[in-house]
Amino acid sequence: MTDKPIINKQGYIDVKSAVKLKQTEAKADERMKGAESKARMQELIFKESAKESASKHLARFAGLYLLILVLAFIFSIKFIPETSIAVVAGLITLVVTNLSTILKGIVENGSTPEGEDKTPSQNQFKH
Repeated sequence: MTDKPIINKQGYIDVKSAVKLKQTEAKADERMKGAESKARMQELIFKESAKESASKHLARFAGLYLLILVLAFIFSIKFIPETSIAVVAGLITLVVTNLSTILKGIVENGSTPEGEDKTPSQNQFKH
């Protein structure tokens, strides 16, 4: 935009037009900053590795998956023959144990990326 003041037909600065121009510029800047922040967020999401994405998903829904598996086993006892209950219980236990182990690994390793030392570096303490 131009830096010159808007002058009406009588040679005076048109304040209403100048205010409208500034408001329009401010709205355009606000929209541009919003679009930039959305673009940055999408970029971070796209750069996320499959392992990070799976870790986040399991961290959110692992409890629900465990609950569904246990409830499915409890309700399926009515329909499974007595001789097969031990086999099904063993399989459910195996799946629940593996899912719990994965979730434990996510919780323990989630605070620091792989390859980084968990101790603070010496450069953090220098001023």
